[in-house]
Amino acid sequence: MSEQLLLVDPREHPSRSFGHLQVTRVGSAEAIRAAWKQASKHALWIAPSGQAVELLIRALDRQPRLSQRLLALGHSDAGRCELMRAHFYDVVSPHEGVQFLPLSELADVLGAPNRADLFIGGVVAQADSAIVLIRGSLDRLVVPVSWFRSRVAGPEPDPTRLAITDYGQTVRLGDYEAATDAILYEFDERYRQRAKKRQAETDTSFGGALRRLRIQKELRQSDFPGITAKEIARIERGEIKKPHQRTLAVIARRLGVPADQIATY
Repeated sequence: MSEQLLLVDPREHPSRSFGHLQVTRVGSAEAIRAAWKQASKHALWIAPSGQAVELLIRALDRQPRLSQRLLALGHSDAGRCELMRAHFYDVVSPHEGVQFLPLSELADVLGAPNRADLFIGGVVAQADSAIVLIRGSLDRLVVPVSWFRSRVAGPEPDPTRLAITDYGQTVRLGDYEAATDAILYEFDERYRQRAKKRQAETDTSFGGALRRLRIQKELRQSDFPGITAKEIARIERGEIKKPHQRTLAVIARRLGVPADQIATY
């Protein structure tokens, strides 16, 4: 993640839970107004307490910055929540019934480079049989309650007991647990594409090595004379574990490397 993080800390010294984060700290109205003007387009503000929320609201001018986001951890009434929404593109706060990670874990997630792929909180929309999960980027992901299916001899999911745990890597519904990466793989197409790319890059099979080397050489699957693109694809997927010697010789010649070295890539 490249979005700028800004921490509102009225005490003017690092908040204990957020002290290790690489953030811009602002502890006064003047500092907030200066940061407000200079902040990057998609900056993410953190107000870790009610005092921080109050300072932030009082310091802001009347010009909204509709591309910036706010994580307001201090409890606020409905009026103050609407004030925050008037200034920020998106606001996440406990007022909405969100169940957050413990503060120390939440701080670690916000400081992680992959915070968009971790959950910091969630809320159950019981009337709609859905769970809204909030990522470290403050983006929401809607998951139907029906997706959380019980396993054989396993606990039944209990949506009334939602909790986010394990530094954003686990969603709990009572005694039932679901991995964050499994949820994202199912409901986030971009995450699924990244996961498949990572899997291909770390595949230690012959097929995985062939695919990496082919891409490195800027070749297509159809660029191997006498071998169909379908056969190359089957080798890369691992459906053909040991290509025939003739096939291997053609592949090696086209790639420009000895046949016995392809698997080392």
